[in-house]
Amino acid sequence: MAKIFHIDQMDWVDLGGGHLDKAMVQDGRTGMLVNVSYYPRGYRMGRHTHTCAHGIYVIDGALWTDQGVVGKGEFVWHEAGEVMDHGATDEEGCTFLFITNAPFDLQRPEEDGR
Repeated sequence: MAKIFHIDQMDWVDLGGGHLDKAMVQDGRTGMLVNVSYYPRGYRMGRHTHTCAHGIYVIDGALWTDQGVVGKGEFVWHEAGEVMDHGATDEEGCTFLFITNAPFDLQRPEEDGR
């Protein structure tokens, strides 16, 4: 059965440093998830990697990445294991749809010697 999410009526969960999240879907079979997230202007995740691939669709604002800026209406896909850094630009925050293809995890390369 389809589930409709009224995103504007959902509460934000603070993940730290102003990184906000609204969890929507996590598939019990594959672990795939879909969230709406927000980075405040100037926010940076720092270098990290995931064992899942994931995509970010920018709903509003601009996503800063170590590969360039991704604007409103644009989409970026990161392969599993790719070392990356992303956040919001210094000028504006970024609201985005976050999608993974497997269970979400996060590792910091500097913590495991990479």
